[in-house]
Amino acid sequence: MTDPVPEDEPAYVPDPEKEKQAKAVHFSVGIIRLLGVGLLIVGILIATGRMPPFPPWPGYVLILIALFQMWFVPLWIIRQFVRARVAEEEIAKKEEGNPHE
Repeated sequence: MTDPVPEDEPAYVPDPEKEKQAKAVHFSVGIIRLLGVGLLIVGILIATGRMPPFPPWPGYVLILIALFQMWFVPLWIIRQFVRARVAEEEIAKKEEGNPHE
């Protein structure tokens, strides 16, 4: 069913610290999206006039903010996380290549 791992390829050993960081990023992205959904619901309620003390225009603003929060903020957070991991790997490769520095 699965191909055996070639002898010359090292086995993957997960780093517990990086796994913890990835889980934290995943959790925070989920919370941000969930809060965005809540903000979207409040914005829709305000825009449709179901919350009487507010005029409809703040509801439209909240809808735009919520959509931005649900779509673009998680992507930005994930890109920052990946960019940091790549930078750490590049630093580690440079340190391996120059042992006498």
